[in-house]
Amino acid sequence: MKNIIPIFVIGILIIGGLGAVATVEKKLYVSPISDELDQFQTEMTENIVTIIGQIPIDENLTNVQVAQSFVPTKEIITRVELYIAKNITTSYPINISIRKELTEEDLTVESVDAAIVPDEEFEWVEIDIPDIVITTGQTYYLVALTENITDNFYGWAANNDSESYQSGCAWFSYDDGDSWTNESSISSSHNPESYYNNYEVTKMDEYVTWDTCFKTYGRNSSPPEAPIINGPSSARYNESQSYLFTTTDPDGDDLFYQILWGDGTSEEWIGPFHSDEIITVNHTWKEQGTYVIAARSKDIYGFVGDWTEFEVEIPRNSRFIFSIFYRFLARFSMLERLLNLIN
Repeated sequence: MKNIIPIFVIGILIIGGLGAVATVEKKLYVSPISDELDQFQTEMTENIVTIIGQIPIDENLTNVQVAQSFVPTKEIITRVELYIAKNITTSYPINISIRKELTEEDLTVESVDAAIVPDEEFEWVEIDIPDIVITTGQTYYLVALTENITDNFYGWAANNDSESYQSGCAWFSYDDGDSWTNESSISSSHNPESYYNNYEVTKMDEYVTWDTCFKTYGRNSSPPEAPIINGPSSARYNESQSYLFTTTDPDGDDLFYQILWGDGTSEEWIGPFHSDEIITVNHTWKEQGTYVIAARSKDIYGFVGDWTEFEVEIPRNSRFIFSIFYRFLARFSMLERLLNLIN
């Protein structure tokens, strides 16, 4: 490859008028699930577009994939927004995913129907990806790709000012994700067997990195409260007993319960159940004694709450005690007759 710049120029020529907006307004979106805007880059350089899909490079039809690295500060990523448009002939969906490494599997992915993306006019498109728990302060990648079909491509608005987003940059793949480059970094990931790497790469600018126009949303998660346990504090052994469990998750997340019955048996993370939902779980103790029920819960993202304990007394069955007593008396006929006279 002799020059990468024509990728972006060609994109502008094909998607007529897409670069007319030079600055994208920062729109804060209030989500019903109480997530917050986390990472973003909303400034579009005029006439700067990264193309996602099949385009000609050095007389070869090449499928271009684009990614944006970012460093989240929220524990859960809930959704993203991209400032994108599509060619009028585009019919295949665009897949948006998040990865920990560019050459690894997706952590979460959502396929966006082409009909949702505007033709020849950039707009913010929201992608409600399946929520994922991440490690804050580490680098992740927002990846966009589509089918390698002629005239099927999208445009992702971009910025070539290295100060636009300081916690990441745009990355590009020209060999179906086998290798990636940010065009100005010595840390680019290369596949030596890729035809792309057989070319002498001309960097766009040795000191400038690119960023796409993107937003990520997220939230932190609090562990659920310690459960409340209700039920009989005294019961017969070998008889099933019902106990009620409930707890509240501060974020309203669904929950799983772990229950230890004190006799070596347990219920391992049953659920999910709604926050504040009352559930009933039955148990039978096989022997007399004092048992401590211990229970805790975790939300669907794996955040675990504290234990609650509930003591249960299982006395010896009184009928069994009297049966032993009468068998003892039967050995002494005189006492037995006296007992019958008394009764």
